[in-house]
Amino acid sequence: MAQDLSARGRYNTVAVRSAVDPMAHDIESSEAALSGARARRRIVVLVASVLAMVAVPIVVSSTADAVPQTARLKTVACDGGTYVVVSGDGWYRIAGKLGVSVSALLAANSATVATWLFAGEVLCVPGGADPATTAKPITTSPATTVAPTTTVKFTGTVTIEQFPVQGICWFTDTWGDPRSGGRHHEGVDVLAAEGKNVYAVNDGTLTRQYVDSPAALAGNGWRLTTADGTYFFYAHLSAFASGLKVGSKVQAGQIIGYVGETGNAGAPHLHFEVHPGGGAAVNPTSFVSKVDGCDTTKVPAQPGAMPAGSATTTTRPPTTTRPPTTTHPPTTTPTTTPPTTPPTTTVPTTRGASQWQFIAPVMALDTGALSRPLVAAAPTRVEVGSLAGVSPGTTGVLVRVVARRSSTAGHLTLHRCGASSGTAASLSFSPGNLAATVAVAPVQGGAFCVTASAGVDVRIAVVAQQAATGVGMLPVGARRALDAPLAAGTSQSLTPAQLGVSSTAKAVTVTVSLLAPAGDGGFGIGACGGTPWIVSFTKAASQTFSAVVRTNAAGVCISSSVDVHAVIDVTGAWTGSAAMRATAPSRLFDSASNSIGVAPTTVRLAVPGAAAGAQLQISLRAGSKATSLTVWNCADRRPSGAVVYAAANTWMTVSAGMKTSGGSVCMSASSPARVVVDLAAAG
Repeated sequence: MAQDLSARGRYNTVAVRSAVDPMAHDIESSEAALSGARARRRIVVLVASVLAMVAVPIVVSSTADAVPQTARLKTVACDGGTYVVVSGDGWYRIAGKLGVSVSALLAANSATVATWLFAGEVLCVPGGADPATTAKPITTSPATTVAPTTTVKFTGTVTIEQFPVQGICWFTDTWGDPRSGGRHHEGVDVLAAEGKNVYAVNDGTLTRQYVDSPAALAGNGWRLTTADGTYFFYAHLSAFASGLKVGSKVQAGQIIGYVGETGNAGAPHLHFEVHPGGGAAVNPTSFVSKVDGCDTTKVPAQPGAMPAGSATTTTRPPTTTRPPTTTHPPTTTPTTTPPTTPPTTTVPTTRGASQWQFIAPVMALDTGALSRPLVAAAPTRVEVGSLAGVSPGTTGVLVRVVARRSSTAGHLTLHRCGASSGTAASLSFSPGNLAATVAVAPVQGGAFCVTASAGVDVRIAVVAQQAATGVGMLPVGARRALDAPLAAGTSQSLTPAQLGVSSTAKAVTVTVSLLAPAGDGGFGIGACGGTPWIVSFTKAASQTFSAVVRTNAAGVCISSSVDVHAVIDVTGAWTGSAAMRATAPSRLFDSASNSIGVAPTTVRLAVPGAAAGAQLQISLRAGSKATSLTVWNCADRRPSGAVVYAAANTWMTVSAGMKTSGGSVCMSASSPARVVVDLAAAG
């Protein structure tokens, strides 16, 4: 079936084992569902191996015998300071320590991200920076520090007074387990629902803060140091407790943050390390076992003024979404497929900011966790203005949307609360099929609404916000980046050149087609070295989803838990300053009974203000044969990649960047199919 998506390409595969559990992202945060021993057993089944992280595309070795001598980094003359490579280092990790860009570090050493590194090797520090003063803490999980030149034996005794995580939770001894890049696990992972409290285990001082970024494997974290020099390392927090900073004194049991999955984490959890006397990490499992609090939901008394009785309430982090409210449903009868109303010619646009700022993904709505599936035709309010990284005044957000557990075919629309959802579809879904995409939602008053045509569970995570500064979206014309088998447990990297974008691009819009999967599984995609978005799929049929994926100088990395043939087509690059504003969702085109076929069809698209580019939601309804759809600006050459693929007799919806200058696009389908085009953003 891959031939339906055009010519294959050949790319090298990095054979790195990955044990990512595709179901890990389905952990529900409901305390009722996570109670006692039953909850622990459930979490064990779901996330038994999720924390063996997706590897970065660079091998780190501590011995010179690991690769041929010809693979060594060539000797270069350093104009400024130098840095000595330690075991576990990688290019992104070293750049993070030194506070320099990866591209500058590579240029200073005449290297690429694929160049091997060896413990003891001397690198040049770019820009004359002094590693003695610019080196930053290693933001990895587990944390690794450069060994001191003088070793002082710690003779004290380490104990902890407070369990670090609010229950319900689960942990086991994974000390020493292998991790990507040649590392080994130097902590204990306490699995809990996102947003649960994280506590100071002892009285002490917060001596270091780790902030999430594409190159930071630890994500958000703290280092808590006690009077004897012992420190405790916390990683993957969703947010920090208000009012705390480096130098803050904290008490045992004080809330210092909240459980999350920032950094290189495959599921919400706390990575926790113990460093006696400030030295090397020791196995922390016995320490946390002695004060096991995984069955304790009660919050310890907090320092400062606290009303009596409030210690029994659970505090909520800034990233916790308010329960969605439901407004009165519209009087129109919902449809189960994208409707056939004629295209509109005018679309109201959002005034003001037209750039996009990417943030660490944050969950905005999970109806499955709340046991409140969307009700047909009833708008549900989604609060985003209070989420970490989102400005209360933003006028639009870019979100990941996944629809699950539908009993009938349908579609959902993201729209302004108080306004009709109209006829446009942000995502089509049907029972048993993968339904996942990215979409732009117009925001007003810190919220937007989602309306479904049929009952369905939905998960919505915010990945970017509209702002006055940031990047625009540049359509790139459906470039085929990959068409190749992907073996179970391996990772494949796609460089910026393969993606057809600049190395400075913040993200790319891609369509991912998974052909002939060997079984049910999970597909991971994200910036190399960062946390992937893991999308679950079934063996039932070949499936498609779209994503806006963060990228960096190394590009985008993908992986799968089962054998599958993966096709990656790129339609947009998030770079430059081109305007791209969220719009009210609007139907631009519906082929209805006039199917699109192999012969190119010219379609007029009336976008607001004759915009040169747009973010479109394109739905494809295949007939009796599997179908791929190619869409391009008629003034350009037909591209090599497809925009969307659908198995026989199924709907599939993707988000695609499209050049709309001239007011028309051309379409061609490998087999006769119905095509629906809706507008989400334009500029």
